[in-house]
Amino acid sequence: MSTDDLVTTKLSDRYLDALIRRDPDTTISVIEDAIRQGLSPVSILVSIVGKSQIRVGEMWHTGEINIAQEHLATQMTLDVMDQMRQRYHATTKWGIKAVVTCVEGNFHYVGSRMIADLLLVDGWDVEFLGADTPTHDLVEFVRQGHPELVALSVSMKEDLSTAEQIITQLRRLPDSPRILLGGYGVTDTDQVEGLGPDGFAIDAYSAIQEARRLGGLSKDPLSLNEYLIVMGSRVQDLRKGRSWNQEQLAQASSLDRTYISAVENGKQNLTIGVVLKLAEALEVPIGQLLSD
Repeated sequence: MSTDDLVTTKLSDRYLDALIRRDPDTTISVIEDAIRQGLSPVSILVSIVGKSQIRVGEMWHTGEINIAQEHLATQMTLDVMDQMRQRYHATTKWGIKAVVTCVEGNFHYVGSRMIADLLLVDGWDVEFLGADTPTHDLVEFVRQGHPELVALSVSMKEDLSTAEQIITQLRRLPDSPRILLGGYGVTDTDQVEGLGPDGFAIDAYSAIQEARRLGGLSKDPLSLNEYLIVMGSRVQDLRKGRSWNQEQLAQASSLDRTYISAVENGKQNLTIGVVLKLAEALEVPIGQLLSD
């Protein structure tokens, strides 16, 4: 693990500890330390704030914390993100507008708020609508506002049918925007591609890359299948670099060996939580696995 990775890991551990101890002052202190050490807004939001928030969700699911503690931790993270939004400003303005929102029925908006903030830093004009935006109102909002990009957040597979309705209605607009679909609900290759978005993202890194591509700011992306093959090859190379077999990586990441085999062969859809487990087991930053 490089020095930068060690720094990020230590800061992430401190940030998570502060969330669990209900210590908002320390969460701010951790972010200030990260800024002093030269970490970028993307690294801070993804590798420290986002990583810790994923852990909080996992701890709630396993019963280590209750829902009140989870709500407080989430609010503390939103407060941190508010402060970061005031600190960072884009050095270049592209004159491209993005609407970022959760689909109707999706109340989990921290991830989409993070994407909106990263787009702001990247130079986009961003309208963030938050959680549970009614489909009819969203489509009318887009019709009136003429954004170049609409980013839809889906937290569960059940949200995909709503996303499909939105995509269908947005396609009927005379000035239809490009559509980016992201979130925890983006896991099934065939299902996602069948919905017809212009791009997809399973994490903040790929969301920004895809947004830039859809906005005409960067190259064409890999397809979802190609993306999984590239990531699988990367996992395999890193595993072999440690002289591990698949069983050893499975044990280190708390995953099944057959699951690791499917990942390495590009046959397994991944959640951001699984990617995080693999990155920690292989002792690499999560972005090293996710970048295309």
